[in-house]
Amino acid sequence: MHGHAPVRATAATLLTGGRRPATGRASTSERSDRLAHLVFASLAAVSVLILGFVVAYVLWRAWPAFHANGLSYFGNQDHPTLGRELSYASAGHPPGVEYHELHAWPAIYGTLLTTGGAILIGVPFSLLASIFIAELAPSRLARATEPLVRIMAAVPSVVWGLVGLLVLAPFIERAMISNGLRTEYSPVVVLRGENILLGIFVLTAMTVPFQIAIFTDALRAVPVAWREGGRALGLDAWRATIKISLPVIRPAIATGVVLASGRAIGEGIALSMTTGQVTFVPNPLDRLVFFLEPAHPLASVLVDNASEGVDQPVFAADLFSFAAVILVSALALMLAVRVVVAPVRTKAIL
Repeated sequence: MHGHAPVRATAATLLTGGRRPATGRASTSERSDRLAHLVFASLAAVSVLILGFVVAYVLWRAWPAFHANGLSYFGNQDHPTLGRELSYASAGHPPGVEYHELHAWPAIYGTLLTTGGAILIGVPFSLLASIFIAELAPSRLARATEPLVRIMAAVPSVVWGLVGLLVLAPFIERAMISNGLRTEYSPVVVLRGENILLGIFVLTAMTVPFQIAIFTDALRAVPVAWREGGRALGLDAWRATIKISLPVIRPAIATGVVLASGRAIGEGIALSMTTGQVTFVPNPLDRLVFFLEPAHPLASVLVDNASEGVDQPVFAADLFSFAAVILVSALALMLAVRVVVAPVRTKAIL
């Protein structure tokens, strides 16, 4: 039995070329892999915990406002207006008496208008621009355009707001708001250059560049053989993109739309500078004048009021309720896109 040991040793030596098996090196590599896996899993867990803490804290601070108003929180009331309600919550009404009533519909409506308008305009424009850059543009032009698009995506929101306030608002006021129109609507609302139209334009300019970047990268990730197969079947470059590439990049399109919506919903500084800072509910029956009426979206209300009266519990709860609506809306969009995209990804895998 002991006589077989040298034979086994000799076989092992021959198989390894005269070297001993690198068991120590392999175990070290395994330990490194396990350590890296542990580190990344810990970072992911910490990120989830931080997000959960932020959501829980915001909802906890906002709960008094929701509890005091119930479903009427999402309603509207002309007298007092939302701005007056916030003033009462800060100073008391009568002075020294807590005022809990809050109707957030004007701010929610302003958010829906500006975000919805920016998405409706921005997504088709971004898709067409990304198709041109990725599929149709000469390579030299595409190489020059892409860095410019990425630079525009990094422009701070306050710069867009400043351009809108100082350049575009005076132009809109001169070109689109006549003295007669201003006089006609003066009993209801003051028409100025800062309005829904300007807010939509600024949000569109802010969200389009990174949508173009996302869509362009997705289009370039489509296998070339697929597009060439479409061309072999008689499709031109445009139809091959529409019939083959766009259906493939639907998850990227959904992701880009959600990211753009999330940024638009949470944008406060630019909208505070461009939408008029008036808690007014624009009337669609006013036709085109509807876009020239002011608004006060949720995020801009937070920006304009966050530095005043935050030591008052009722007023702080009102502000946290706006933050909660923004946060829950963004999370709902993320969950919705996962639900919509999941069947597409499953089909792609199969």
